[in-house]
Amino acid sequence: MNNQGLQKILIIGAGHNDIGREGQHDAAVIQIGAAIHKLGIAVVLVDNNAYSVAAENNFADRVYVEPLTVAGLSRVIEAEQPDGLIPSLGGLHAVSLIQGLIRTNVLKNNHVRLLQWDSEIIDMIVNPALMSNRLKAIGEPVIASQVVASDVEALAVVRSIGFPVIVKSVAPRIEASRQLCKDQEDLARALAMGFKVSATKQCIVEQSIVGCKELEFVGVRDKKDMALLISGMENFDPVGIHSADSIVFAPTQTITDQEYQQFRAATLKIMRRLRINGSCHVQFALDPNTQHYYVIKVTPYFDRAMALAARATGYPLARVVANLMADISLAELKLPSDYRKQTALIEPVLDHIVCRIPVWPFNVLKKVSHQLDTVTESTGSVIGIGRSTEEALLKGLRSTDESRYHVIANRPQNYSEGELIQRLIHPQAGRMLVLLEALNRGYQIDELAELTKIDAFYFYKLQHIIEIEKALWARPFDVHALGRAKYFGFTDEDAADAWHTDVKKVHQFALENEIHATFKEVEPTAGEFTEQTNTYYSTYEFDNESQPQAGRPVVVIGTGANRIGTNHGNDYLVSQLLFYLRKADYQPILINANPNSVAMTPRLATKRYVEPKQYSDILNILAIEKPELIFTTYHDYRLGQQLSADGYSVVQINNNLPREQIKTNDSPAVEVISDGMDVAVFGVSEIIAGNNLRTNVRGSLQVFPIRDKAENQAIKALSAEIKRRVLAFGVPGLYTVRLTIVDDQLQLATIEPMSIATMALISKAVGSSVTRLLLHVKLGEPLSKVMYDYPDISALNTVYVQANTFPYNQLQIYDADEVTGEPSHATGTVIAHGETLKAALTALGSGNEDTDF
Repeated sequence: MNNQGLQKILIIGAGHNDIGREGQHDAAVIQIGAAIHKLGIAVVLVDNNAYSVAAENNFADRVYVEPLTVAGLSRVIEAEQPDGLIPSLGGLHAVSLIQGLIRTNVLKNNHVRLLQWDSEIIDMIVNPALMSNRLKAIGEPVIASQVVASDVEALAVVRSIGFPVIVKSVAPRIEASRQLCKDQEDLARALAMGFKVSATKQCIVEQSIVGCKELEFVGVRDKKDMALLISGMENFDPVGIHSADSIVFAPTQTITDQEYQQFRAATLKIMRRLRINGSCHVQFALDPNTQHYYVIKVTPYFDRAMALAARATGYPLARVVANLMADISLAELKLPSDYRKQTALIEPVLDHIVCRIPVWPFNVLKKVSHQLDTVTESTGSVIGIGRSTEEALLKGLRSTDESRYHVIANRPQNYSEGELIQRLIHPQAGRMLVLLEALNRGYQIDELAELTKIDAFYFYKLQHIIEIEKALWARPFDVHALGRAKYFGFTDEDAADAWHTDVKKVHQFALENEIHATFKEVEPTAGEFTEQTNTYYSTYEFDNESQPQAGRPVVVIGTGANRIGTNHGNDYLVSQLLFYLRKADYQPILINANPNSVAMTPRLATKRYVEPKQYSDILNILAIEKPELIFTTYHDYRLGQQLSADGYSVVQINNNLPREQIKTNDSPAVEVISDGMDVAVFGVSEIIAGNNLRTNVRGSLQVFPIRDKAENQAIKALSAEIKRRVLAFGVPGLYTVRLTIVDDQLQLATIEPMSIATMALISKAVGSSVTRLLLHVKLGEPLSKVMYDYPDISALNTVYVQANTFPYNQLQIYDADEVTGEPSHATGTVIAHGETLKAALTALGSGNEDTDF
């Protein structure tokens, strides 16, 4: 082992969650940071994401909640003097910051070594034109492209290569910057946006290959030039729909072995020739007519494809990459004893299929175009795992929470033939309903494949799904029809709907006829070795690989698909619950189908089920695990009620209190905790409405703590009433007591469950987990035992501020009625601090000049 004297490394976080920046970065930081720490190397983390789990719970030796700017990072580097910097964990924004640190000589002057890559890779990531030139130099085919700095230059390129073209920014400040242009009007609009978000005020105009098949491959390489392929993945949708907005399958479904080996060889060649140490994601376009391929993009930093590869294969990608960063080779690296062969030198082989399905914000943001194209609009994704393409697809669709999404055999869509054809040619979100409708109307598969550029293979699979469903509708309470339907991914709910009966009757009928779920492990050897990844999925076969855990099992139902609003906060909450349940000697079992979820990090839960959150799916797991308790959070109140009615002990975190919409902005709120018998005050916060950091977004800011003497005296006078009102609910938990001013006097207005955003803010401000306190009062412990390590707020000399962030820029929403800054529109939160409120607000704005607050 040789880590060349590494004693301390710096990790730059990804910042606030946004479209394209989900939990995958924070999950990677947790795993890689922990593995590096285990090697005896100290970890310093810089992040300003209030929902960062990695920034709590001692996952890093030192955490800085600082602006993600070159200046802010320079101060941390000068203070901490790290030996190395990991460039792959903070996404594209972190890569741009590292380029700034290199160009200002901050790394050189402080003797900080850039791990994994050299500075040339940094430049190629920020400027795709440089990457294209390098790929051409090593003999890999790339798309014709040119950097332009004006509309005139762009038009000259178009005259050379013709429409359609793709326009993308050089050094973009946001992820969603690729736009397809079919004419001069599209081009002008794309260039205006592209120049605006480019740090260099340049764009790349490139040849369009819309309609080609898109494939994605993830590999790893060590410093000794040993390289492995971890996963090959195939997009259901053709090039022209951003891969984040496309359905994706792992392993590849329609390419030949010769083609697969071609892409494998190209991926490993690119990693070797670019000298990438760690993991890398390469995207390809394959022309189905000529079999010629292009390299679309090379991404050596952690992204959603790497998260999907790890979830799909069970290969411990983050743990392996952490060791590679410390210059441990793949041959030297020994995996934990859970892996029978204990070697990282294995290319995963799957005996299951994984299907990733995107979700979009259109249920909340009404003014967004539903058209799918090269600009990312999805807020997250979920996965389904099964033994067949059909089962994986249907489980993925179920996991989107659209429970009736795929059942359309007897639910025709009201499109005219003209509308249907337009929707086939110009795809929109939720296009699966359109494809199934076309098959139901008798469209030929070859015709549909030509119209949509989707491989005919998938239409045969969809046709099979329709045939199975029709048989289910035609044969009520038929054992064969139900068994076949369940094997290919249908549920008790589907059968109950088809048979016009109750779900519980179908469930009982299935059990009586020995149709019951079995569970298989997600592991990288296709059953050749008895690996123990403790990650499972359900199917309908004979052997069951999941056995009940010893100890005190508890089930935690996770977030599911990331949507705008509270989802990233909910994932933060679930992750913290898992962490502190393990600390309390429980065996937490997670149910979640979100591949980018921080909660899916292996070290948080003792066992994971990648399953939809439908009632019948949950019952199948509970039948195996028989937990002492079930935890549900903010999105799953109705599910919790159902499970409670079945006799399970359910802990509902949301408290089920009404949230009164009363205008109490610019007035203090008292944050309290109750064990059902007593009430303790956390501190005082304040919402400042219509924040003055931005003129175009009407979001609000939260400030903690507030120490105004007059306000605190008034609050003290209200303490008896606050205690009485909170105890009247009779439910242990965290509460926000909102105050209002009437006749110049503070009065108690409303009491509501404390928001997750407030919990995260206070946890970061005081350095003590508020989620831990909530968990223990929910478990029935008294405040005298729970509050032992909560600090004295009056001694806190720092003011913290927090703002929601919104996707308006990325989704190109400019309608005043839509750009409201409502919390239900938020994609994440950003946090900052200072000795005064003014200093904290300045820090909040620093580095977020292009962020929607």
